[in-house]
Amino acid sequence: MATSPHIRKRLMKLHDPADNVWTAQQDEELKLQLANGRSINELALRMKRSPLAVRTRVNKLGIREAKKD
Repeated sequence: MATSPHIRKRLMKLHDPADNVWTAQQDEELKLQLANGRSINELALRMKRSPLAVRTRVNKLGIREAKKD
């Protein structure tokens, strides 16, 4: 079943690449929460991002995850 141009346009609006941009505030929250022992999966849920997106950002920022005892 083909998607009409009208529906396709609406669907494309739902996923705006600009929504994926990390803000400085989110970066700071990520650092703080990781330092407090939150897991990547917890942060992904909290920040409404995929675990891969969070892990990629952590690596890009050079953040080290807190060691779990």
